[in-house]
Amino acid sequence: MEVYIEYAVAENFILDFTLLYLAIKTVRLPVIKWRILLAGALGAAFAVLFPFFHLSGIWALAVKYIFGGMLCLMSVKSKSCKAHLLVILFFYLYTFAFGGLLLGTYTFLNLKYLSDGTYLISQAPVTVVLCVLLLFSFTLIKLFSSLYRRYRHKKLLYRCEISLNNVQTEGIGLLDTGNALTFKQTPVCLLDQSLALQFFDLEKGRALPCETLYVHTATGGGELKIFQASLKIYSEEKENIIDKVYFALAPTSLGKGYQIILHPQLFKEERRAKRTSAKNTQSMEKNHF
Repeated sequence: MEVYIEYAVAENFILDFTLLYLAIKTVRLPVIKWRILLAGALGAAFAVLFPFFHLSGIWALAVKYIFGGMLCLMSVKSKSCKAHLLVILFFYLYTFAFGGLLLGTYTFLNLKYLSDGTYLISQAPVTVVLCVLLLFSFTLIKLFSSLYRRYRHKKLLYRCEISLNNVQTEGIGLLDTGNALTFKQTPVCLLDQSLALQFFDLEKGRALPCETLYVHTATGGGELKIFQASLKIYSEEKENIIDKVYFALAPTSLGKGYQIILHPQLFKEERRAKRTSAKNTQSMEKNHF
């Protein structure tokens, strides 16, 4: 089997660069391109020269693991030891996973390769390796994007309680920074019809006077019925009561997992009230002393 050095260098450079990039993005650290490029180049040179070291067994594995860790440390600029360790962990994890996927592909396509557990030489076309790498990277990016999106979504969910005329109902509220609805320069929250029925039950004689809010969207305009009620938001095991909050009845069912779309201005007002309260407390303490 003949090995072309230039192909080996280019292929290992792409592999090291991609795996380092994926590890850094997984830990959500800033990507410094010149650091990853330099680490990828050193990794490619090491992969080509490694067979000439004539190392075997535990020594070969130790050298490879140590050098891989050095590449990770070189690629990241962070003062956190935890961040460096996580990058190293994910780099090793992705290396093992990609190696297993590559060997599986070689076996499936009946491609010849040599491996002694410390390095791999194959007769596979470069396009096969790059296609497997592309598929591997695409799958990881989609997977972690979905997980991060769910995590962010979960952080924006709050348990809420709405009170009006001695009627109370509970639901999950989603803090939506894109909610820009206002009425009389006051923020408006959207309420799912399933919760609104608690206040508008005609059979039990509950029919509240509503005002009308006209909204304009890309697909046209429409009118929403709105009313005022007290809102209690539970955040960090604390309840924050906001009186006279406007709620608009959503024309369609809201997303899964929440029944209220909260206005971001409510949280700004809450933080402003907390700062004012803290300043007043400090002022009273100063006057006391």
